[in-house]
Amino acid sequence: MAIIDRKIVVLGDSGVGKTSIVQRYVNDRFSDNYRPTTGAQPLKKTLEHGGDTVKLVIWDVAGHLLNLHPAYSSDADGVLLVCDMSRVESAEVMKRWLGIISAKLGNVPLVIAANKSDIAEFHQKCANQLPTGVHIVVTSAKTGSNVEKLFQDLISKIL
Repeated sequence: MAIIDRKIVVLGDSGVGKTSIVQRYVNDRFSDNYRPTTGAQPLKKTLEHGGDTVKLVIWDVAGHLLNLHPAYSSDADGVLLVCDMSRVESAEVMKRWLGIISAKLGNVPLVIAANKSDIAEFHQKCANQLPTGVHIVVTSAKTGSNVEKLFQDLISKIL
């Protein structure tokens, strides 16, 4: 049984639910009180995966930091890219985010979280805007739907 340290960076536009997804996964908590992240906030979680102990450091990066400052993104082992499926424009920018990630981080394991599936205005049009050939998990940080699966899928890709 090995101890494996891994760094995950959570990216996406402002207001898509990055902090809510991370809080749901790490602390099993959700809040309707939205306060934009400034800079980046690392959270830690230790779990068992395939007989090994995995120690995650999850960097929740502010949505306006499109330049991916090296202090937050260097040595990232994986990326969660989050979009808000109740806003078409959020899904439309996913290709731009993928380009930035590729340019700055290279071929790093990545999963897209199509978040806010609990909202009645969840748009099929958004799903049609998402890039093809990328692993996508439909999530709701509010209800917790598929949040665990999202992280497990990324961890499996990383390991």
